[in-house]
Amino acid sequence: MVFIVFAGVLISRLIIEEYNDKTISLMFMYPISRKKIMISKLLIIISATFFFIYASRIFVAAVLYMLNNYLNFIDEGIAIPVITEYLKNIAVYDLSFSGISLVPLFFGMLKKSVRTTIITSVIIAIFFGISNEELSELSINSFIVRSLIFIIIGVIATYLSIRNMEQKDVL
Repeated sequence: MVFIVFAGVLISRLIIEEYNDKTISLMFMYPISRKKIMISKLLIIISATFFFIYASRIFVAAVLYMLNNYLNFIDEGIAIPVITEYLKNIAVYDLSFSGISLVPLFFGMLKKSVRTTIITSVIIAIFFGISNEELSELSINSFIVRSLIFIIIGVIATYLSIRNMEQKDVL
């Protein structure tokens, strides 16, 4: 949930505030397509969000492994193959949340508002935080389908946000 809000803040800082301050018009004067500029900014946001989500999961898995070595609170122990399988499976899930974290861009670009972007990211984070409770009951097929749906929603929201970028005037 935290990283969805983090992505919303990155979107508001890298994109929405530049529209409000009119500094993006300077960037659009370069002989590079507006869509390419926006896509590169969005790739930075997706990459940063994915990296931080995944790094935090690696950190938690490492701490759990080390604590279990000393405290033995898991009877069977934690094997390295179990942890690597966990990290491989969760990479798809983290990528899907990186994709869904782009949805606030759509609402932020509609209003050109930092507040709208961050509030939308908080609402999405709350929604997915609540629906995360039944995650343990999902099968691997529904897990992949759910992740792909999240990624598709993020891509569609991004496309709708930047589709008319070349024709729109910044001011």
